[in-house]
Amino acid sequence: MRGNGLSCAGCAGPIIGRIVSAMGQRWHPGCFRCSTCNDLLEHVSSFDHEGKPYCHLDYHENFAPRCYHCKTAIIDERFITLDDEALGKRTYHEQHFFCAECGDPFLPPSSGSGGLTVTGDGEFDLDDDVGFTVYKGHPYCEACHVRLRMPKCKHCKKSIRDGMRAVEALGGKWCWECFVCEGCKTPFDDPSFFLRENKPFCEPCFSLILRNEV
Repeated sequence: MRGNGLSCAGCAGPIIGRIVSAMGQRWHPGCFRCSTCNDLLEHVSSFDHEGKPYCHLDYHENFAPRCYHCKTAIIDERFITLDDEALGKRTYHEQHFFCAECGDPFLPPSSGSGGLTVTGDGEFDLDDDVGFTVYKGHPYCEACHVRLRMPKCKHCKKSIRDGMRAVEALGGKWCWECFVCEGCKTPFDDPSFFLRENKPFCEPCFSLILRNEV
């Protein structure tokens, strides 16, 4: 194909002979090069960024989002954007978006592409079905969050979740059913109790102790 009064977008010189049509402009084959590595782009994939041509490698190395976990460019894959108020936005390869404690992924494997934005707001019943919360800059699944962050019952050592009925007493937190009278081993009807040798007693059992001491 011969040019007719055409100017090269690279060198601004007239084009006579073969023409490369790319990025809405005309180029000499020898002028259509990657702006970073200077490799010829006539017969390979090229990308436009702010009016400059780039090869596949340099475009993604310089401008593609980078995975927060592995620090490499995210290329033509489904990726995750974590949008956290305190941390700002972070992007992850789909396979690198997992619990910081147990390593289990938050999403099932997918062959699709594109981005999914999720938030770490401490809830585990999100509309997007991505159950996690962010703690000190890292995402955690529900099981690990509960095990690591929730207070433990002083008796059974199980985690006490938000909203569970519990008692704070004797320097710790207890499941409601675990905080029982030392005498009759029954839970208290209300948080009131009598203390003897750092052990809780209900009113009938405590009264019995006092009568036996007389």
